[in-house]
Amino acid sequence: MRTCRSLPLWMLPLLAVGCADRNETMRPPTGGGLTATAGGVGSSDAGTSNPTGPFLDVGATSGGNTAGDGKCGCTNVMDGIYVLNTNPPSVYFFDPPANTFTQVGALSCPAPPGFTANSMAIDREGYAWLNYYEQATRTGKMFKAPLWDLANCEELPYVNQNQSWWLLGMGYAVTDPQSSCDELFVYNSDRYLEYPNFGPGGSELGQYDDVANAIDVIGATAYPVAELTGTGDGRLFGFAAVGPGTAKLVEFDKDTAAEKDSQSLSLDITNAFAFAFWGGDVYFFTETSPLSGTSKVTRLDLDGNDDGGLSTYNQNTGIHIAGAGVSTCASFLPPG
Repeated sequence: MRTCRSLPLWMLPLLAVGCADRNETMRPPTGGGLTATAGGVGSSDAGTSNPTGPFLDVGATSGGNTAGDGKCGCTNVMDGIYVLNTNPPSVYFFDPPANTFTQVGALSCPAPPGFTANSMAIDREGYAWLNYYEQATRTGKMFKAPLWDLANCEELPYVNQNQSWWLLGMGYAVTDPQSSCDELFVYNSDRYLEYPNFGPGGSELGQYDDVANAIDVIGATAYPVAELTGTGDGRLFGFAAVGPGTAKLVEFDKDTAAEKDSQSLSLDITNAFAFAFWGGDVYFFTETSPLSGTSKVTRLDLDGNDDGGLSTYNQNTGIHIAGAGVSTCASFLPPG
């Protein structure tokens, strides 16, 4: 992400970028009347679909991530984390430094009755990519919706084969640290319904081919269920279930699905879980207690600039978070 030298990174979610040149334009937000409360949930006036705030519209030649080659720009996305609320299906914007949630809008994906919104990823052009599933028939569907018009949600011609890859973890990561172009990675989490007593055996990591609308399997993994998040410097992480009340943060090799590193977490994935990497840290969204219907936020100080470790960041968000997405344009370096 390109920033003004005079502005520290932590100010980007709060201030419009003032260093735009002829290759960089800031698109004014179209939403109005939005509020946000510390540690809580904001609301929007009827008809609005965009939270106020700076968009990372950096132009086609600059790239959104600081180490990128500039081939893939960023439009219609903000520097923070988008989360998927399940009931009713809707998207909120989470500002990590401010610890606020602001409603972006309601989803109107044409999912048949009985389908549940499960996971979400955000691309560099401001689109939410969504996985819905239906338990009885083990059917999964994929949808795509623009963040500025979430009611305009279209179903993608994705068909899960042989009742597999129907319940997905999803996340974008750039192809390598020198690139600004990214790919959508997916995790086969079909065994999620075994929660909390996962049996032995792992699953698979794949890459979603948005031309063929099919999944290219990368390789086997050691964990039955995981959500994914990626970064603008090419890393791919999984929030992976291990067993009752235990999980791991895993860094995957994007080319082979091999485990590069992992860290044990004293977290239960609960009945709705998601996570995202932002600003050097990892934010986990899990239920306040299983089946509570509301989610909390736990922060992992991954870069160690704040004494490290896990801490409760928001005890009760007031919404039920099943998915989270962060664009690869967003900050992956610590604020300041």
